[in-house]
Amino acid sequence: MKRSTRRNVVGITLGVLIVSGSIGSLAHAHEPAGHTAAPPPAHGQMDSAHANVQMSSEEIAKHLSEMFNVSETEVKQAIDAKKDLFDVGQAAMFAKISGKSFNDVMAMRDSGKTWEQIGDALNIMEDDVQRELDKIEIMHITMRGDVDGKTANALYEEGYAPRDIDAAGIIAKASGKDVREVLERKTMKNSWKDVAKAFGVDPALVKPERPDGPPTPHPSTKE
Repeated sequence: MKRSTRRNVVGITLGVLIVSGSIGSLAHAHEPAGHTAAPPPAHGQMDSAHANVQMSSEEIAKHLSEMFNVSETEVKQAIDAKKDLFDVGQAAMFAKISGKSFNDVMAMRDSGKTWEQIGDALNIMEDDVQRELDKIEIMHITMRGDVDGKTANALYEEGYAPRDIDAAGIIAKASGKDVREVLERKTMKNSWKDVAKAFGVDPALVKPERPDGPPTPHPSTKE
């Protein structure tokens, strides 16, 4: 996999874990290449990721099992064995994409392979990773209640990018308008903040993370 793909994979894993209970830190996803991992914790101590966990191993395992369709028992065993939680989440996501079992993927990691090498061995493509990322973004949107799950997923399948569904949902909820009506007002010549103003909504509610553009189908990440 390309380097950009590996970053997306980490982002996906962290997003899922944070939603499920503030596990670890987003800063982990932005560590520079060549970052040296912290030394193993002393006996009886937890690594920083485990120390920040606010859910039981059963709850985390259940969430990852449902999210990635992997064995809840296998995931719980890995967590109880104090495996790196970022590796646990990553293995669950790779298992879903590749069709391998969670334990099979974790065994590859335990053998010393990097996640890039594992991704190559499992033939995981960038568009596979992007779709998982998009699904999690859609989940975040529906959890916040700005757009209902059925509508958000329908818009995504029609080709709207999650960030556009998110921005339109925020404006639609605040203005009492239909989300599709809001989406239709976004063009190349205006920003989501402009759209918010047009609907009488505080622009500060919309905080796009990427440059504005018209709502368009999510692009393929294949080269």
